[in-house]
Amino acid sequence: MTFEEALRNEVSSVSGLASKVFPLLARSQNQSLLAAPYVAYVSTEGLQEKSLEGYEASKRVSCEIHVVQTSYTTMKSLTKLVMAKILTFQSRVIGTGGPFIQNVTYQEPVELYDDEPKLYRCVVQYEFYF
Repeated sequence: MTFEEALRNEVSSVSGLASKVFPLLARSQNQSLLAAPYVAYVSTEGLQEKSLEGYEASKRVSCEIHVVQTSYTTMKSLTKLVMAKILTFQSRVIGTGGPFIQNVTYQEPVELYDDEPKLYRCVVQYEFYF
């Protein structure tokens, strides 16, 4: 299981998010099909660690999570649940046979209001090391 598959699997287990976790591009392409709440993510392939012998198996992956909800209060609540779930990744294998996450760090969440769809969004940037 890839990192993205494992991430999607884990975040989908948060109450109310089953089948509502999407890559960010899918969100924009299917905007009319999505009803809040949902989570969209952007993930990179990451950077492999390098030693004098060459590239190692370990890597650092950046990921941005967007938690979207219809009200500010419910967005805050869902964000807490998603962040708590992601922080459980530390020191364990995620998903079914996914990577063993050695370290998780994140930046302060940024809250936004999207006027066009009239939805509240919280964006959190994470860095995973595995």
